[in-house]
Amino acid sequence: MKLSYALGIGVVATLLAGYFFYNQGAYSSKVTLTPDQEQMIKIGYKCIDFGDRAVAKDTPIVEFQKLERISKRANVIVTCMQDNGYKVNPAWLKETAPIAKAEAEKTKISFDEALTNISRRDMQILEPAKNKADYWVKK
Repeated sequence: MKLSYALGIGVVATLLAGYFFYNQGAYSSKVTLTPDQEQMIKIGYKCIDFGDRAVAKDTPIVEFQKLERISKRANVIVTCMQDNGYKVNPAWLKETAPIAKAEAEKTKISFDEALTNISRRDMQILEPAKNKADYWVKK
């Protein structure tokens, strides 16, 4: 019972901190965002929150359950973004393929696993970067 209260307080605190950080103009000083980018960021944070909530009560014990939890969270985020009219940016995929290939060779995993690992990380980066293609693009 105490764990659920602590988890709830943590989620609320994280959301409030994100809200205040976003609304204090921290992004406007870095990059001027278009209304479409602002909308995508807003939807993206909502989808990330849904993903966090989907796995909030999961308590992984063995490694397989930890991987299952990570996959479940990512799947919820992807589904939410698709439901809101976004898809994976083909430019991101083209840009990331060589990075995933190098990562696969370095860590001795398959190319698909390396690409999935990078994808799970980059799907949560919602702010545009100057030298990198955005992960999400409007359909």
